[in-house]
Amino acid sequence: MSKFETTLSDRSDCHITLFHDPEDPSTFIVRKWKRGIFGRRIALSRWFLTRKQAEAYVHKLMKECGGTGRVAS
Repeated sequence: MSKFETTLSDRSDCHITLFHDPEDPSTFIVRKWKRGIFGRRIALSRWFLTRKQAEAYVHKLMKECGGTGRVAS
């Protein structure tokens, strides 16, 4: 995981990260990871223009996963 990626939910069945590079301020990438036989792989990747949009989508994903994880500030 890079230094620009923040873990928002770290449950084994619902691992969600938020990627944001400060050098490119208009991209926020939400990724949902799926555990497989040979490790994790990206099951979902969505791009957003603002952090507010990305966090709203993360809350929706965490609701679908059936639990609450920790949310970055």
